[in-house]
Amino acid sequence: MTDIQSHGRLTRAMEEGDFPIPPQAVMAEESAAAAAPQAAPRALGLVVAADHVEVRALHYNWVWFATMFAVNHGVVTTPLVISTTVLNQSVGYVGNAILNIITVISALTLAAPLASLVGLKGGVLFGMSFYCIYIGLFTIAAFSKEVEALQWIAFCVGSACAGIAAGVLWTCQGVYFSRTVDLLLVAESCAWRPELSAKLASTFAVLYLAFEVAAKLLWSFLDWVGMEGGVIAMLFTAIGVSSTLCQMWVRRIETTEPPAHWSTKAKAAVITWKDPAIFLLSGTNLTFGFAAAFMNGYVNANYTSKQLGSFAVAMLAALTALTAAMLSRLFGTISARVGKFPVVCFGAVCFLCIPLCNFFLGCCESWGWWLTTLYLLQGSGRAIYESTNKGVFADFFPKPADSVGAFANVMLQTTLAFALCFFLSDHLKGTALAWIVTVLALFTPLGYIMTVRLRQYQSHHEDRDPPGARNSFESIETFESNQVPA
Repeated sequence: MTDIQSHGRLTRAMEEGDFPIPPQAVMAEESAAAAAPQAAPRALGLVVAADHVEVRALHYNWVWFATMFAVNHGVVTTPLVISTTVLNQSVGYVGNAILNIITVISALTLAAPLASLVGLKGGVLFGMSFYCIYIGLFTIAAFSKEVEALQWIAFCVGSACAGIAAGVLWTCQGVYFSRTVDLLLVAESCAWRPELSAKLASTFAVLYLAFEVAAKLLWSFLDWVGMEGGVIAMLFTAIGVSSTLCQMWVRRIETTEPPAHWSTKAKAAVITWKDPAIFLLSGTNLTFGFAAAFMNGYVNANYTSKQLGSFAVAMLAALTALTAAMLSRLFGTISARVGKFPVVCFGAVCFLCIPLCNFFLGCCESWGWWLTTLYLLQGSGRAIYESTNKGVFADFFPKPADSVGAFANVMLQTTLAFALCFFLSDHLKGTALAWIVTVLALFTPLGYIMTVRLRQYQSHHEDRDPPGARNSFESIETFESNQVPA
């Protein structure tokens, strides 16, 4: 297999599997491929049997890890969706904004050095524990409706803990995933990294989605039968703590990377700002962040909970997540056939239709269950953000040194959009927020076209031809297939 063929299959697996492959994973694949011809045949049955045992053990360990992670994340992040309906609206808006701001700071500065200090397993347990503190303090806030000052303190402090947890937890999860693949490749010499990575990522995605949807539906059901929000939060806290304790049984797997400086990731993100493409491609990230915060904050608090009942908030949030998961793979397949630009445009249209319903269809007074339309539109847009959008950044920033900063900026742009919208929701009317989503959605395809033109200009003047400089309707897979010798 040629290097170009290998890279093309890796890119397709990354996009269709809907997960990012870290640069160090690509390097490990190349090293493994180079060493494969020299690998001695394993003739002894005892050695092969021992390898099979290790393979099974690693697979079981990954399933256990993903299950406990998904359970914890599902139950402790449900308050993010229902906070503006269970708590004072202003408290919910500000707390959610704090969560997103601290997430950025934690991911860019705290996650890497903490993982180096306490290990990947320690970092995961740290993040899950801080998530439990978040939902525990949310429980106190839910029981403190008559004491507004206590509600402010409890939820804002809890949101800061959740932000710290998210930045550390997702960083450690990604590296733990990559190292699990490395160990499986050693134990299973005939395995192909992209295929193995896709299998493990698919397992994680299914469990993550299942428990996210289940947690929201459970909250919705308990709320529907009349259980008080604070009592439900206590139950969710207990489940979160239990999953954290169960995660202690997971295997300790350490990274092979040297200890990272706290500023490494932040520097990578800032260096990428020199390239205008990082801002021109921000449309989908910013639109998704604003639209999601608009739905989770303003629409939930002012329309869904009042017209359908508080139970419907969590239920429709589950519908959004389910829609995104079902459509992500479909959009990945479509983008491979027709190119990413049409899919990106469709995502922008989905987000755009949410404020247009407000402007032209009289949304959302007395809409009742027709409000479901907005959540389906949000789920469709989120599917493209989660899948095709990642492929877009991989196309325009193909070098490993650039991709680290590029994907750090994806997180930065999205979370800051979340935070800004939550802050503004407490001061602006829904029409003003809808106009912001409209402008960002309209900017998305224009920014993409401008980035293509920028790459073409740079290619002409710098004698380089990155995949992103090709026609905006031509996918990177098509470009690479044209380069493969017959």
